[in-house]
Amino acid sequence: MKTKAIKVYTWLSKQPKPTKKMSTEKLTQPDQTKTIRDLLDNHTRGIPLGVKTRQGEYFDTPIPRFDDLTDMLEYKAQLMDRNKELNKQIKAEKQAALDKLKKIPATGPEDLQSSPVLEPSADK
Repeated sequence: MKTKAIKVYTWLSKQPKPTKKMSTEKLTQPDQTKTIRDLLDNHTRGIPLGVKTRQGEYFDTPIPRFDDLTDMLEYKAQLMDRNKELNKQIKAEKQAALDKLKKIPATGPEDLQSSPVLEPSADK
């Protein structure tokens, strides 16, 4: 049985040919390119590029943009205060629900034995 010889490649030897065939299909459309000058002019004038941009969905929460670090720190402090208030409100609601459950009389096995039991009638 013949065995294949092991080939060792160094930086001086010829490199093996790539096995993956790359596609020669072009994905660009004609007249899709713009010069750098056109891009900069449009950017400074506020003209969009004409490409689809993905906008995130932030639902009801506004996402602020800060120009100054102090504004960001103030906003963070406001969020922390709001977080504390909401946690207090949640804790109060949980405590109220727990108190409401404690006021409901429990029906234990002794209560079930003393309750009247309906006997099937013999009138059938």
